[in-house]
Amino acid sequence: MASAAAKMVSAGEYSARMRLLAFADQAPPLEAAELVAGNRPDAVVTLGDLRPDWIASLAALDLPRLGVHGNHDAEHALAPLGMRNVHMTRAEVGGWSFAGFEGCVRYRDGPHQYTQGEASRLARRLPAADILLCHCPPEGINDEPDDPAHVGFSGLRKWVERHSPRYVLHGHTTPDPRRRTHRLEGTEVVWVRGVAVVELRR
Repeated sequence: MASAAAKMVSAGEYSARMRLLAFADQAPPLEAAELVAGNRPDAVVTLGDLRPDWIASLAALDLPRLGVHGNHDAEHALAPLGMRNVHMTRAEVGGWSFAGFEGCVRYRDGPHQYTQGEASRLARRLPAADILLCHCPPEGINDEPDDPAHVGFSGLRKWVERHSPRYVLHGHTTPDPRRRTHRLEGTEVVWVRGVAVVELRR
């Protein structure tokens, strides 16, 4: 399965295009490894709130796998799956840079949650990158401001405005289709629920 799953792009190679398979928040319609084999991505990304059994088959695949935790994920949930946790770090895959921010705005006790102030302080230290992988979106981007659990991070909004990444990929919310945000100036915004194929282009 691994050998047929994807065309590999190593960290040292440059690619003007990259295909991602992104998972978030909901069980995928097929076994995760089957989706990889059928879509032949260059890398897999996870955006949080995924039960381990939904994506367990990703652990056996030989391709780059990056992710961030959601607010319903257990501590260190990514490590057993062989996923690289990119929260507050930068990773390079195929000449593309990825940065990550986990969790959501704190609304109850539990892991991977931050007050707006905490998130803003962290976001000031988040490295610039081509792609931001986040569970909760930046403020005003597909968030739900009247719902304390689904409001966006103001610090991430400032990060996007400061660094102008090419893409923001997020989950967590259920935006109204009539008001979905697809772009913020030069940044393309991709909302993911379940699974999505994302074609990155420079």
